[in-house]
This record gives sequence, C-alpha cells and structure tokens, in this order.
Amino acid sequence: MTLASAALLTLPLSGAAFADARPQPAATAKAPQPTHSNPVTPTVTQDQWVKGRDDARRFALEVSVDPDRVRAGDSYDVTIAAKGLRSGTAVVTSPEGKSYRVTLSDGEATKTLTVPSKTKPGSKTVTVKVGNKTATASFDVVAPRPQRHRDHDGK
Repeated sequence: MTLASAALLTLPLSGAAFADARPQPAATAKAPQPTHSNPVTPTVTQDQWVKGRDDARRFALEVSVDPDRVRAGDSYDVTIAAKGLRSGTAVVTSPEGKSYRVTLSDGEATKTLTVPSKTKPGSKTVTVKVGNKTATASFDVVAPRPQRHRDHDGK
C-alpha cells in the first residue's frame, strides 16, 4: 500500500467523525430573582446622604494645647473644635504615638494627656483627625521639676 492510498482510507473515517460535530446551541442560565415582595426601605434617603456627606466636608477643624509649655511628667489639655459639625468622633494622637477616641458634643471636646516624665525637652505635636480632616497643635516640653532629696534625719 502506498502512502497515497493510506491517506485515502483514513480521510473518509476522519471526515465522518467531524460530520457529527455540529455546533450545539449554548445553554443559558438565569440568575435567581429575589422572591420577597416587600422591598427594604433605606434608613437614609439619597438626599439625606448627600447632605450629610456635604456637611462633613464643610466643617472647620481647630486644635489647641493648654498650656503651651508643659513640664515632663505634667498634664496638658487638647481642645478640639469642629466648627459646623454637631457630633462625631475625634481621634487624638499623642506625640508618643498613642491614639485616643474622643466623642464630640456640639462639635467640641477636650482630652487631657500627660507628658511622660522621661520625655526630653523640645517641641512636640499632637494630631487630631475628625472625618477626612486632620489638624495639629504644637507645644513645648520643658525639663521636669528637680527632685528634692531629704537628709537621713527627715529634713
């Protein structure tokens, strides 16, 4: 048998195999539809949401520290004023990196912090974040009060 005759024998067989391989229609699937008949009513309308979002962008954030010179080991107050914001939460971050959550009442709050007694003198910064706004206030740390040593007889 020659090469040409072998090709003629296999060609009809392979062609028959492809003759039955007609394209079949693809199956389609539908996503299940919700069956509840009572739609959920949103608690906030689109208009209220937009107004709230706009109000949150329109407030002014101010932060101050009192006193502005603090001895190592003493306390100081961080005063927060979010003008134009009635309520919310502020995050106060100390110069040492500790964060504290403070609730605003009528847009204001105060947090008392303490400078660690081993803090070296120099300028320090407190950071406050409310929503998408951040403000800072700086103050100076001064050396701690000198310790008085008592004699052995209590004087």
